[in-house]
Amino acid sequence: MTSHVDGGPGNDHDDPEKRVSARLRELRRERGLTLTTLAEWTGISAAHLSRMEKGGRQPSIGSLIQLARAYGVSLGELVGDERPQEHHVVRGDTAPVHQGPDGPFATMTGLGPRSVLEAVRLELAGDRPQRTVTHAGEEWVYVVRGQVVARVGGEDVTLATGDALHFDAAARHSLWSIDGPATVIIVSVPPKAVRAPHSSGPGPV
Repeated sequence: MTSHVDGGPGNDHDDPEKRVSARLRELRRERGLTLTTLAEWTGISAAHLSRMEKGGRQPSIGSLIQLARAYGVSLGELVGDERPQEHHVVRGDTAPVHQGPDGPFATMTGLGPRSVLEAVRLELAGDRPQRTVTHAGEEWVYVVRGQVVARVGGEDVTLATGDALHFDAAARHSLWSIDGPATVIIVSVPPKAVRAPHSSGPGPV
């Protein structure tokens, strides 16, 4: 699917990563939030948020999911892949691919803020170091190809092609491939209490 944002030569919207940085700045300013307030809502440091908005640091999938929930938008909207609609189809390898510190990823969902489910396809390289994250909600990981290790809490779980893992995302967790590249589908669902904090109440815990 193509982006819905037009930009001329040299425009930030020509580059997917610059588009994400610009979108992060835009959403925060639209909602009148300071970096300090957003940091309190998401648990991401203000310095880290500032670097992401300036394009100095690529946000991880976990950070993007937290920010999407805080702004009340879908992950696809946050990275500029789609607009809310009644149904959303991703055709094979046609989804826009974004570069992240965890590896290239593509968003696989697109019903907008009324949907609580977020799914991404993530490509893991065998030589990438593991990253540890934690956030509210549940996570489900399915291995499309290759072999990966998921560390949840203090336990390492080895997963092969066709295996799946479901866990509480509040536990510190990380994921990396072994014996070469791997492809995984990650589905994240927030707890019922985590809903668009920009419109009512405090931010996500």
